[in-house]
Amino acid sequence: MSDENLNADTVLRQGDDLGKLHFNYNREVLGHLLGRLREAVALLSHDRVLALIEELDNLSIDVSLIGQVKAGKTALANALIGKPEMLPSDVNPWTSVVTSVHINTPKPAGKAAVFNFFTTQEWLNMVEVGGTLGETASRSGFDDEMDEMHVQIREMQQRTELRLGHNFALLMGGKHSFVGFSSEMLRKYVCLGDEGNGTLPDGRYADVTKSADIYIDSASYRVPTIIHDTPGVNDPFLMRETITLDSLTETDICVLVLSAQQSFSTVDVALLRTIRSMKKSSIVFFVNRIDELDNPTEQIPEIDNFIRDVLRAEELSPDIPIIFGSAAWAEMAVFGMSDSIGAASIDCLADLATKRLADQQGVDSAANPIGTLSHTMSKTSDLSGLFELRKLVEEKSISDIAFPHMSGITRRSLDIARTSKVFLQQVDETNWVTPPSFDMDAAIARLEIMQDEVTRSVAAETEAASNAMINKMSNAYQAFYDREQAALELQLSNTKSADGWTPQIESLRRSLIATYSDFGRETPPRVDAILADAVQQVQSLYNSALGNSVQLITVEPLETHSLKNPACLMRTMPLDITSNWLRGWLSKRAKRPSYIRKLRQLVAAEQRQTLEEIQTANVADFMSENNMLIDGFFEEHIHGLRTIAMLNDQQKRDEALQALGMEEKIKLRITKLTEIIAELTTTLDRLGLATAIAGENASREKAS
Repeated sequence: MSDENLNADTVLRQGDDLGKLHFNYNREVLGHLLGRLREAVALLSHDRVLALIEELDNLSIDVSLIGQVKAGKTALANALIGKPEMLPSDVNPWTSVVTSVHINTPKPAGKAAVFNFFTTQEWLNMVEVGGTLGETASRSGFDDEMDEMHVQIREMQQRTELRLGHNFALLMGGKHSFVGFSSEMLRKYVCLGDEGNGTLPDGRYADVTKSADIYIDSASYRVPTIIHDTPGVNDPFLMRETITLDSLTETDICVLVLSAQQSFSTVDVALLRTIRSMKKSSIVFFVNRIDELDNPTEQIPEIDNFIRDVLRAEELSPDIPIIFGSAAWAEMAVFGMSDSIGAASIDCLADLATKRLADQQGVDSAANPIGTLSHTMSKTSDLSGLFELRKLVEEKSISDIAFPHMSGITRRSLDIARTSKVFLQQVDETNWVTPPSFDMDAAIARLEIMQDEVTRSVAAETEAASNAMINKMSNAYQAFYDREQAALELQLSNTKSADGWTPQIESLRRSLIATYSDFGRETPPRVDAILADAVQQVQSLYNSALGNSVQLITVEPLETHSLKNPACLMRTMPLDITSNWLRGWLSKRAKRPSYIRKLRQLVAAEQRQTLEEIQTANVADFMSENNMLIDGFFEEHIHGLRTIAMLNDQQKRDEALQALGMEEKIKLRITKLTEIIAELTTTLDRLGLATAIAGENASREKAS
């Protein structure tokens, strides 16, 4: 396919099918160009091109469906995937499994289903300590509550070990993988089911399964997509919430599934904290089960307004798209009629369609953006909301994620190609030797010293910023304790009961997230400044080694990775649960020093656990990634200087050129690189146009 046959502007404006074709076309072209670039560049750049090829091959969009148990996530996921009843929809509250459906992505060793089990340590932490909540409760002295929780966990442990027998120990830390799968197979790993029939029950491995990964192909998804069906985030006793939130740290699009009859229950409000630190553009709400409403026409606007009011109250954007629909109607739209769809649901659909047709004659719902109330109330088709959700996810996938990601790969490819071309031209045209006055051994030693200096400087900068963040968070905890102590004392003084005392935990959470966000926004640029200075010094060494005014080798700038969202600030805080325990504890003990001490213990345990996790997980990961970046950078350029050192005599020069892969093909490589640069530039322009048009369309929709 030639560029003349595929104009980017025309493609994007003509419709969805051509827009997806445009994505596929550009991905195919970019992959082909990277393959040619790999063959044309000097061997010193070979690994960098291979890394870009791998990055493009693994480009996929992560979509997570979250919500409380029984919100209809799994039924909605089946409809989104386009496979009837593929995922079991009767997930038991004890299930601890995130099921990830990989659509049009490479299959690991040809396997279509992979189930990973908890390690022995994870299992012991769950059943002996009680997870995060158990640890905090133990530290805070809630012995009775710990005993009650351990009774529940021991029952689960005994049931699991009895069911699995001698296989239990063999499963820990392992996995099961299959070349095919069925719904019945999935039930054994992700759904507990009924164990009383004497046969192999549903959920045989569910208690010990940590994650399930399913691989399918689908023509409906042109962008490789991974749909994560999560079992919920309202079970703090086990590891399910932690596992679910860990899956969200890398998600691109988060669909929060609410039940229309509950709108925003206490649990759903708690779910908002999982998205508080995400980008607004990555969030979509899906209000499910409108077929169970008494009067959808009147109730949908009320629910929409209520949700947006809650978002404002929680200091979140009220402009997040909200799609109303029904997973039952979605299944009917995709898979046809089913006995599982009740007559009341079908009657509700018919009634709503009739009212919409009568009320909206001549009204164009397409004039309003998907996810706005005006669009919802004016549409007369796709009342299930499924196809709107698919379209919104696809638009975000292509315009917000895929195109910008591919543009970044293209820009880095251009940098490599241009640098290689200049490098080869100079080698071909000059007698390239280092000046006699240049001490190569001293330069290499300088790089090794510089590597240590940069590593220490980055560590010191990160540690200083981390300490400032931890101090600010500690102050937030102290302010929370002071405020809640005063509120609790006032409540007890007025009523002699703690029943009316509700700690303002969300206020604490907002303060902690804001502090971490400041750290995540301010620290990487400071580290980048240290790295930029190192790049300049390395560039200066190259220029001195080559002894000319022309910059033959361009040292690419380094850029740190962004910090991951802290799962410990998104999940249920032990304070959320143990504050209820504290109220019960206070009802049995009236001495003021005792309850003040208990509150202090509770807050201190929560503070210690949260701050330790931020330091050992998020901050430590950030520092580890930076160390790997620094080590790789200096190792590459130490090798580069050693290669240049070989050019001081003809024999070593020939050996060096051979090592660089340039011995007899310099002119041919230059010609190829010139062609590749031109085509990469065209591709980058096309991707830029695609991204710009997508942005214009989004702005136009928002303005309308």
